[in-house]
Amino acid sequence: MGRRIAYIGEPVLTVAEVAYQCRLEPEDVQEELISGIIIPGVTAQAEAKTGAGIRVAEYEDHWPESYRSGHALDIGQAREVLSISRLAKDGSVELLDVAYFLRVDRQESFLIFTEERPPGELLIRYTAGTDLERCPAVRTWLLMQSATAHEFRETLVSGVSLAELPGSMLDTLLAEITVPPRF
Repeated sequence: MGRRIAYIGEPVLTVAEVAYQCRLEPEDVQEELISGIIIPGVTAQAEAKTGAGIRVAEYEDHWPESYRSGHALDIGQAREVLSISRLAKDGSVELLDVAYFLRVDRQESFLIFTEERPPGELLIRYTAGTDLERCPAVRTWLLMQSATAHEFRETLVSGVSLAELPGSMLDTLLAEITVPPRF
């Protein structure tokens, strides 16, 4: 699985968008709760559920020598390859200057070397993140999850019976960016 190095983009939702979705009056908005817990929480939830980058971040994949040219990057919604390095047996890293292109499909992105794939274990550093203008259903999912997280902030609710919306209905909002299983 690709390792996130750091988020580099702005959060995918604003406090105002979440407050509007939650139907909050201005005096009822708890900015720290929304910006510090709810938005990062639903972003992480969507990333875990889909295998795609939601908020723009930098990632690193480790490619064993068995991964050939044209192999998919681990995180969906890749945007740009930042560097390709070779990992030596002593643990040192050698930056490579090789010709490649990134083929971006709807759910996955494939790194294709225009000449031969460099030998050895490779470290591929890239950015990934979902364009929510192109995938408005993902924004809808994030907002719906944010409103639910705001309404039910605790892990237990006593004395109330809750019924979830069918998961299949909600999960279809993420279908266009969900990375298919690779096993």
